[in-house]
Amino acid sequence: MAADFHFTCHKYDINFNSVLEGATMKRCIAIMIVCLIAVLTNPVKAHAIDVVTGNNYFPYSDERLPDGGLGTLLVKAIIEKMGVPVTVAFLPWDEGYQQTLSGRYVATFPYIKTPEREADFLYSDELFTVRPYLFTNFERAIGVTQASDMIGKTLCVPKGWEVDSYLNDYAKSGQMRVYNKTGVAGCFKLLSDGKVDAISIDRFLGTIAARSISNSAWFKARRLAIDASPNHLIVPKSMPGADRWIARFNEAREELRNDGTIAKLTNSYFEAYKQE
Repeated sequence: MAADFHFTCHKYDINFNSVLEGATMKRCIAIMIVCLIAVLTNPVKAHAIDVVTGNNYFPYSDERLPDGGLGTLLVKAIIEKMGVPVTVAFLPWDEGYQQTLSGRYVATFPYIKTPEREADFLYSDELFTVRPYLFTNFERAIGVTQASDMIGKTLCVPKGWEVDSYLNDYAKSGQMRVYNKTGVAGCFKLLSDGKVDAISIDRFLGTIAARSISNSAWFKARRLAIDASPNHLIVPKSMPGADRWIARFNEAREELRNDGTIAKLTNSYFEAYKQE
């Protein structure tokens, strides 16, 4: 009986018409076996995905930090747990955010939740949590001991960030001025120069930024609220399969949390960072 079939394997483009029997059929079978072995021993590699973050968010994200920061380290570990290689780009925060929204990057991180962002993005489960402290210039002694003391004063909010919730009502009502035209380092320079009155920021990050201006005891950090700001990876809702992708990310994160990997990475990172 005649058989008609066609298949392609590596350099072989097999198109047999009216194969009857004998050596030709045996050769065909041999080639098919070779192809099967090649497929099994050389599986197709997953394409690397591109994600983006920004700089000057110590110790969580900055290309000058080991592993790009703790947040970058965690995101890479989680995505690799998904079985997908990943590349991380560092861009200005606004640029990375917009390029993710437009589809250039699969995801960006780390971000806190806001109604505006939630309209366009899906959020992962929490990567880490930041607890804000209010930094003031000790030498200028503005006497801020509670949130309401910021009425009539100027808060510097790094560009692309949001006003922390314990101060947000004063900002919205206009009772407190907000300056948001510079980054973290710029805010602390303005605070040092007396051009703004305070910065609300993670204590670890704020202390590093303040000491980069001067090692003298020129600043004070106060915990004025119990606010905590969970940080997340975000994926644009417009991305095909966004729901499935974020679900897989969360599953991988949960596996790493349950087996102790996330705690181990976090603790070892902070220990190493303190020694630098």
